[in-house]
Amino acid sequence: MKKKILAIGNTDNLDGVPVDINAYLYHFLSPAGGLWNSDEITLLMNPTQRELLDTITDIEEADNDYVIVLFSGHGYEADGETILTINWQGEEIALNELMNLSPRQLLILDCCRVDMESLEESIILEEIEAMLSLSRNPIQKAYEERILDSIPQKIVLQACDEGEPAMDSRMGGIYAQYLLDATQIALDKSHSPFITVGSAHRRAVSLMRQDPDVDQHPRIQQPLCGLYRRLPFAINPNFWQTEQSQNMLTLSR
Repeated sequence: MKKKILAIGNTDNLDGVPVDINAYLYHFLSPAGGLWNSDEITLLMNPTQRELLDTITDIEEADNDYVIVLFSGHGYEADGETILTINWQGEEIALNELMNLSPRQLLILDCCRVDMESLEESIILEEIEAMLSLSRNPIQKAYEERILDSIPQKIVLQACDEGEPAMDSRMGGIYAQYLLDATQIALDKSHSPFITVGSAHRRAVSLMRQDPDVDQHPRIQQPLCGLYRRLPFAINPNFWQTEQSQNMLTLSR
């Protein structure tokens, strides 16, 4: 299976962007996030428009089965379309230029939707990956099979509703914090093999509604399909490790 994560950040007066990008990548490199390989991830902090467009072209031409696009930074709505500001110089890209990069795609946009310290690539993905020493089988295998079993679909997660700002802090974007925290809570409490993208989003929204200091309303765009045909956001490592142990015990008898 061929898959790719494109992580884009604009750190222009947003201290939380590096925190968000780091947190998302740590999730996807971890067992719960599917144990992605570091060479499956492209990180662009404050890219030029040309650099980003060239990267998009490369991803399109790579014929991936699944692509995740992460964006943390500035954005706004214009004529019903989400526009992302990608660097300190104010260069922009429209959301639709990040769509249709593969048959199955997830876009997570943590940016404002109101009208109208640069992080080096030394997040060091290889070092994070090295810390996650669990076997890539059966966790990675199960994660990739679930993606391929899902129907071709595009899912867009917006950190706020149209006309709203997305709250940011030195601890990261509010939506990113709640999305990853809610996913971890669900994994700790659930015996299910996967947490779907929609489920993770709904759990995050529920937690945000309980916080009186949060005044933003995340939105999701996803196709209607059965539960077992939806894209996973997280995989439950405990389930698959138990499954592997049981299989090994069966084979040894």
